[in-house]
Amino acid sequence: MNSQRSFHPWLILLFLSFFFKTQAQDCACQVKDVHQNSVDPCTLSIGQEIIVSTVAEFKQGISQINANGGNMTMLIEDGIYQVASTASFPYITASNVVIRSLSGNRDAVIIRGGGMMNTSSTEDGFLIAGNNVTIADLTIREVGNHGIQVSGHHLFVHNVRIQNTFEQMLKGSTSAERIDSAIVQCSLFEYPDGIGPQWYIGGLDIHKGQGWLVRDNVFKNISSPSQAVAEHAIHFWNNSADNIIERNHIINCDRGVGFGLGSSANTGGIIRNNMIYNDGSKPYHDVGIGLETSPGTTVFNNTIFIAYQNAIEYRFQETTDVEIANNLTNKLIRSRNGGTANKHHNFDDAEAIWFQNADSGNLYLAQDQVEIIAQGANLSHHFQDDIDQNPRPPNLNYDIGAHEFKFAVNTEQLGKESTFQLYPNPANHQLTISKEGSLKGQLKIWDNMGLLTGELTIENQESIDLTDFENGMYFYEFTDLYGHRGTGQFIVYK
Repeated sequence: MNSQRSFHPWLILLFLSFFFKTQAQDCACQVKDVHQNSVDPCTLSIGQEIIVSTVAEFKQGISQINANGGNMTMLIEDGIYQVASTASFPYITASNVVIRSLSGNRDAVIIRGGGMMNTSSTEDGFLIAGNNVTIADLTIREVGNHGIQVSGHHLFVHNVRIQNTFEQMLKGSTSAERIDSAIVQCSLFEYPDGIGPQWYIGGLDIHKGQGWLVRDNVFKNISSPSQAVAEHAIHFWNNSADNIIERNHIINCDRGVGFGLGSSANTGGIIRNNMIYNDGSKPYHDVGIGLETSPGTTVFNNTIFIAYQNAIEYRFQETTDVEIANNLTNKLIRSRNGGTANKHHNFDDAEAIWFQNADSGNLYLAQDQVEIIAQGANLSHHFQDDIDQNPRPPNLNYDIGAHEFKFAVNTEQLGKESTFQLYPNPANHQLTISKEGSLKGQLKIWDNMGLLTGELTIENQESIDLTDFENGMYFYEFTDLYGHRGTGQFIVYK
């Protein structure tokens, strides 16, 4: 092993994010877990716990939480709870509140209203005015307005399925001066029948949202049947600022992600590592990512395959100081109405055959496409992962698009697709390296402080003696003779 030691700041960031994710692993996921309905439930609890199993107990529980000023957890037994109507619905005014299913099964607890239809007055699944409120591991459906409407700060939504709302599914209310620092993750927003009830619908419609994190969610069929295009799957506007939209999968929604609307501004924020697909089969379809009066925004490493003429639009003269890089699209990235941006390392001529199954919205790369593999800019000073939270290479250019294609091998050069493995993981005294096909290349290993602890040339199958390795997390990068590379991590535990 080489004794050379060098410092890699991105590895420290990656380790810290992994550490904190591990500490809260019951409240995290990958977007594929949402598709498979295999998200780990959230076990967060605050203060006194109460368990409810009937509609009457549910309503009494909400009243008790508000009367006590919060600091309570309500656990809901499996069942269907029709608790929303135009006469009353769950309205949370207290702070520091957790409401989640007892079983952790998202599909087993259903909060519902009177139906997906126009109502004479408000009917929300939850209206949240308090701060630090968690909604987790349940379904909200069949309501006349919104699944969740929020005006309080620090909302946390995890593993929630919202279906069949007559208006926007999660609404950031205009009644608040600002709505700070919400996290919406690992959740499914959909119209299961393939289309919405009217045009005034959307996934997240957030006014005055600042510092939100929207990650690892799936949005399906938020599409208008008539009159006008539906609102976005994810939309921040009306004095919103500094929000992060990452690793979401948006399928057959009229519009994907929007920052700003007309002259109603958004400022800053990041849109990265999202996949957006629209086959054009619905009555209306529009842009994948739209910036309208959204200065200072960055749009990185998204994959967009849609029917509309433009994949990304940046509009109006107020949209300045924008950076758009490493995006993989099948349509143009275009200025409208005087918007300006620094565009670089994008590819806007993607073909359906490049993806695993474009017809179903699966935009993961199916082949080692020379136009996009390692052809993007290295944006490690901004972020270090892809849509599945796999690390991107620390010292090389990123692939273009949301999916970092790993361990791909030119079949003409090696004869078949190759896989690279380090096992066992965790390891104690020895780590074995194997790879189908030819295993020749360079392996580098860094410790969890970003210091290079090992560098060696590999041929065929080899083992690494871990005698001198301390317990902890290590990161590796393997580069074969053809320049294909893979990165990953392993744990030493003796």
